[in-house]
Amino acid sequence: MARSTRVGLVLLTVVVVLAALIGGRALWDLAKRHFVSTGCTVASYSLETEQAAVASTMVGAVSRHDPALPERAAVLVLAAALQESKLRNLAQGDGDRDSVGVLQQRPSQGWGGGSAAKLNDVGEATTEFLDKLVQFKRWQSLPLAEAIQNVQISADGSAYAQHEDEAKALADALLGRRPAAISCSFETPTQVASARRVAQQLHAQLPVEAPTVQGRSVRVAGAGWQTVAWLVANADRLGIDSVAYDAKRWTRADGWQPGSAPQSAVIATLHQL
Repeated sequence: MARSTRVGLVLLTVVVVLAALIGGRALWDLAKRHFVSTGCTVASYSLETEQAAVASTMVGAVSRHDPALPERAAVLVLAAALQESKLRNLAQGDGDRDSVGVLQQRPSQGWGGGSAAKLNDVGEATTEFLDKLVQFKRWQSLPLAEAIQNVQISADGSAYAQHEDEAKALADALLGRRPAAISCSFETPTQVASARRVAQQLHAQLPVEAPTVQGRSVRVAGAGWQTVAWLVANADRLGIDSVAYDAKRWTRADGWQPGSAPQSAVIATLHQL
């Protein structure tokens, strides 16, 4: 075989291999974009994205409570919600008797001032739970089930205890005690909120400076891991593609990866439809 022919065969082989590699990578990227599983993880626990969003709203209400409350309050209210509704904001008629909302509070028992609609506001329901909780002496040191039962007056108060570990993991992640502790994945969103709406909801639910909006980006100066966790937990319903902070970057397809974002601000980028 002539030398030029051998060289040609080698080059052809290289081209074929490279094409296969490139094509395979393209197919893999395409598959990731279209077959991403939907859900969130915190430690060893799995949640639907809707549950994660509800939990983040509840933790935000704890953070905004006046007077300020310790993390134990977040653990208690999350454990209560895991038992009462599995972290779902149940509409009127979906719960037991006239119970409504994430904590299955009953308007007929005075919750929400008698308004079911008011109790379907997750932040309001959480705040009412907290306001009643702090009326009990030594609530911080009581066993979890006992502290919750004082508020909820459930038929079986002992059932709350089974959720303590998960509630603690969620509280740690959503309060930002553990960096990058929540990750969510979902397919390409078909609906995307405006950056202004994301900024307004974030500012309403968390004790942070007013975010700034530029194009599809929302920037929160002076924020930290709790803000990051809120954005990740609400990314599916708001159409957020990525969140960057402190040399880390989350994306809906790849989860947490090293990044170049500074620690001075949290930056979220919305999906481009």
